[in-house]
Amino acid sequence: MKLINKITINTNPMNAVAVSRSFTVTGDPGARFSVSATNKDNYFYNFSEELNKDGGLITAVAFSAIPALLLNKTINESGVYKGVVQFPTIASDDEYNITFYADPNSQTTFIETLSTNGIYSIPTIYKYKDTTLTFSLASAADLAGDEVFNAFPSNITSKGFSSLVTNASNEKTFSINWPITLSGSNFAIIKQPSALDFEFTTTKITKTAGSSSKSLELTDITGLSVGMGVSGTGIAQGGEVSTITAINKGFLDVNNSSNLADVYSIPIEVKTINGVQTVVESTGGTVTLASNSTFVVDRVITFSGKGPEHSELFNKTVFNVSNFKFTIDPVTTTTTAAVSAGATVVPVTSTNGIKDDVSVVSGIGINSASTMTVTNISSLNLTVRALVAGDNEALESGQKVIFTGSSRSGLITGDVVIEDFGVNDLTLTLNLDNILTIE
Repeated sequence: MKLINKITINTNPMNAVAVSRSFTVTGDPGARFSVSATNKDNYFYNFSEELNKDGGLITAVAFSAIPALLLNKTINESGVYKGVVQFPTIASDDEYNITFYADPNSQTTFIETLSTNGIYSIPTIYKYKDTTLTFSLASAADLAGDEVFNAFPSNITSKGFSSLVTNASNEKTFSINWPITLSGSNFAIIKQPSALDFEFTTTKITKTAGSSSKSLELTDITGLSVGMGVSGTGIAQGGEVSTITAINKGFLDVNNSSNLADVYSIPIEVKTINGVQTVVESTGGTVTLASNSTFVVDRVITFSGKGPEHSELFNKTVFNVSNFKFTIDPVTTTTTAAVSAGATVVPVTSTNGIKDDVSVVSGIGINSASTMTVTNISSLNLTVRALVAGDNEALESGQKVIFTGSSRSGLITGDVVIEDFGVNDLTLTLNLDNILTIE
């Protein structure tokens, strides 16, 4: 008998672009074998090796519904056969199964460590589509029917290899430059933004009902982590939003739990993987909430994560933001009449963007020895408004006056580094309500 001793091919996951992988079959000279390769749609790879007179392939290399084999190849005197499989560019995840068949007609078989029935299948090779990471803006003040913002600047999207692809250099950088404007009213800064102000959401389904309980059983807990926000019908808020305080795989086993410790049992499920029914652990589990809540079976619950820590635990998205800041534009207007020294009422052409007890006045003639804050704004007529500004020197009519601290416009800037794009697409939304207040 002629023996095939070894088969090698790189089985690491691949990214979305076209990839060629060579394989080698090592064994006795004269040993013969065949090879098949299929994708998850059960399309067959055409190992075309026939060349036309110009040296080109007669049949294009591709996956198709037509059965195809690399048929009856012989190991030469070197003891090694070398071949290639070309994996095409993909738009959705794919997987590939490659099987080698020893040729019994040539008295060929595999060594026992490879196979005892003349068939050897290599581990499934996975190919993953690129992941898109989207950075966006949102505010509760911009809900439908109550829009106070002008159009938000465009989302920023970046695409890279899925985190399921190993040993891939994936780092990308870009800068945020988002101008923010209001159609009316004004805003002031609560705090400067941080990476924690980028939020995302995911939904899960309840497995059981509960009344006045902190234990929420879910059909799937994949990606959830302690500290994530929880919202939905029946979820007690106990403040702005409820949170996850603990997570356990599986469900409470009341028969084996005691006053000393709770015991959680993980159910098993039968799933079809690569066409084979396989017993696996359930992804269901139990989260503990910060507040007692009431819920029913099959209820959709929303979970929100904040910043790089939650995004990494959720789907392996790793990012950071530096030089992150929100700069408010100063408000510039002009006086509509002369103002005598010591007067407190300053008539100006417009008070757009100026906020009581927040805006600070400056300009020629304004006493700069002390901070002068607007304390009241009143309408005199449709075009002229007046505000109390504190002590000032004499001001001329038509003189420019500057107000800081509130505005109708500003600029969000920062530098983003994406270290890993995660296993699937994710949108990270900067919650403007965390960093500014709108009158």
